[in-house]
Amino acid sequence: MEQFPAHDPTWNRKLILMLWWILIIYEVAALFALFFEMHEQPSNWLDEFVTFQLFPTILQLLLMGLGYLSLHFLKAYSDFIMILWTMTMVSIFILAIPEMARSYELISISILLASIYFQKKYVIFAYSSGVIFLIGLIVIQIFVSGQSITPYEIIVSLTILTATALLCFTIMGRGLALLAQLKDSIVREQDLLIRNVMIDRLSKVDALTELFNHRSFQEHTDHLISHMPHDTPIELALMDIDNFKQINDNYGHWVGDVVLKTIGNILKEGLGPDDMSFRYGGEEFAVLFVGKSSAEVVAICEKLMQTIRETIIPEMPDQKLTMSIGLASYNRNTMKKAWFQLVDECLYKAKRNGKDCIHVHAAE
Repeated sequence: MEQFPAHDPTWNRKLILMLWWILIIYEVAALFALFFEMHEQPSNWLDEFVTFQLFPTILQLLLMGLGYLSLHFLKAYSDFIMILWTMTMVSIFILAIPEMARSYELISISILLASIYFQKKYVIFAYSSGVIFLIGLIVIQIFVSGQSITPYEIIVSLTILTATALLCFTIMGRGLALLAQLKDSIVREQDLLIRNVMIDRLSKVDALTELFNHRSFQEHTDHLISHMPHDTPIELALMDIDNFKQINDNYGHWVGDVVLKTIGNILKEGLGPDDMSFRYGGEEFAVLFVGKSSAEVVAICEKLMQTIRETIIPEMPDQKLTMSIGLASYNRNTMKKAWFQLVDECLYKAKRNGKDCIHVHAAE
C-alpha cells in the first residue's frame, strides 16, 4: 500500500481539540448525573461526586498535561503519542464509570483515529496497543476490582478490535486508490495544458527569429485598438531589410536566415517592455510602440538602425546590413486597414529615398 508523506501536525492539533471537547462533554454529563443523584440520594452525593467526577477529571487533566509535555519534547513521535493518548483517555472512562466497565470495544476508537494518518504502521501500532490495553484493563478489573469477566466478552472485544483494524485498512486502501487516480488525472491535465501552451506558442511565434508572427501581430493590434484609452498614443513601425534578395542570391538562404535571426535579437534587446516586435513576413518586421510620442519612437528606431549598421555578419563580411523603416501614428478615426496601408506606403517611400532611412507620416 502506498503511504502518505510525513503527517501534518495540524491534524494532531485537531485531535487534541477533539479530546478537550470529549472531556467537556463528559463533565457536563457528570454534572447532570450529580444533580439527579443529589435529588434522589442527598446523603451520598459527595461520594458520587468524588468517584464519578472529581477522580476521573483529575486523571484526565493529568493525562492532558502529560500528553502536551510528550508532544513538546517528543515531536518525532507525536503521531504515536496521540494514539496512546486517546487510548488512555478511553481506558480511564472504562475504569472510572461503572456503566462502561466492560465496554472494551471503545478502545477501537483509537484505531479509527489512527486511520486519519493514512499509514499502515499507525493502524498496526494502534491495534497492538489496543490489545495490550485490553489485557491490562481485564487484569485490573479481575485482580484489583474483583470483577468477573467471561471468555465470551474477551473474544467479542478482540473481534471488534480486529474488525476495526481491517476496516481501517480497507478504507485507507480505497482512499489511496482514489488519490492515485486523482494524481493520474492531474498529471494528464497538466500534460494536456503544457501541450496546448506549446501548440499555442508555435502558432503565434516565428520559429526562426523567436518573435511573434503575423497572426499574433493582428491579434495584438486588435487588442490595443479595442482596449487602450483613446488618449494613449500607438505607433506602428514597419521595417524591411535592405537588399535582402541580394544577400540570399550571393551568400545563400541559410545566411539570409542568420541575418533574420540577428535582426530579431537586436529588436528583442533594443525595445522596451511596453513595445512588441513581430516578424511581419519574409524580411519585414513590425514593431508596436505604446504610450510613446512620435519623437521618442523615431529616436528608438534610429538607435536600432545604428545598431544594425554596426552589426557584422561573419558569413558576409563585405555586405553592409541596413534597414528601411516606415512609421505612422494610429488615428482613432481611421480604420486599422487604412493605418496599415499608410505605414506600408511610408516604408516604400523610405526605400525609394535611398534605403537605410526612416520615413514618418506627417500627421495632418
